[in-house]
Amino acid sequence: MTKIKGIDVSHWNGVIDWKKVAADGVKFVFLKASEGTSYVDKTFKTNATRASAVGIHVGAYHYAKFGSVAEAKAEAQHFLHTVSDVKLTYPLVLDLEENKKKASKAFLTDAAIAFLDAIEKAGYFAMIYAGKHFFETQLDEKRLKPYALWIARYNSFLGRDAGVWQYTETGRVSGISGNVDMNWSYVDYATLIAGKNVSKPPTAVGTVTESKEPTCRIVVNGAKLDAPGIIRNNLSYLPVRAMGNAAGVAVGFCNGKATLGKGTLKTTIVIGETGYAQSREIAEVLGYILEWKQATREVIFTKGKR
Repeated sequence: MTKIKGIDVSHWNGVIDWKKVAADGVKFVFLKASEGTSYVDKTFKTNATRASAVGIHVGAYHYAKFGSVAEAKAEAQHFLHTVSDVKLTYPLVLDLEENKKKASKAFLTDAAIAFLDAIEKAGYFAMIYAGKHFFETQLDEKRLKPYALWIARYNSFLGRDAGVWQYTETGRVSGISGNVDMNWSYVDYATLIAGKNVSKPPTAVGTVTESKEPTCRIVVNGAKLDAPGIIRNNLSYLPVRAMGNAAGVAVGFCNGKATLGKGTLKTTIVIGETGYAQSREIAEVLGYILEWKQATREVIFTKGKR
């Protein structure tokens, strides 16, 4: 699975030596462009030009303050005006972290969709950013599935599917003084954007709609998972990240292979943007008993080796 190193910065990060940043392996950056309906980050255009000059892909984000559809549309226009003369090769992001106007979940989601739709209609690739807890409690996740997702969670594992994971706010990168937000991108957005005129983001990470193969249900210690597995060549393959989350262990992807906790999965396949591994191999790595119920098409995991 793709795993690309990136950062996000604003004027708070001071003067940046982008040559050193690039030399440190950073491949993309999200720059703060705007906030509300009038604020513009004073370093946005300079950073965009200098980062692009050394081969770093540049995206931009807008810090939202809206609480209604009308306010969201106004903020989107301010964002679009701010980035209009800047070369961008990564998504335009709605940074939604607060709900100070106490909009309901439905109304706040309506507003977010209005903002994202405005970005798409202007010909850009739209993405939404939020903290994991905020996204899962303050917004209607099902309605936002058509949009690319960037999630912040400062932990050893993300615990859900997302296209980009902001995993720390205390990272260190050559060329930047002090701490910096660090990210992993699990989708090569630069190639995706360059390859076609994108008006809609790819299917949300974690779905298997790109596969026509039969699916199966997954049960871990009596709890059914929302994410399905697939059947290929009479073998069941399960989503690695969902299994790691259910088992409470860290998940990693490197050089085409996945890790669950301290174990490495030898056979990993990718469908869409989701990594899968054989159920039997997952059971061995986790130390779980594995059972297949044909009648209900369920793969059942129970903690404890045979």
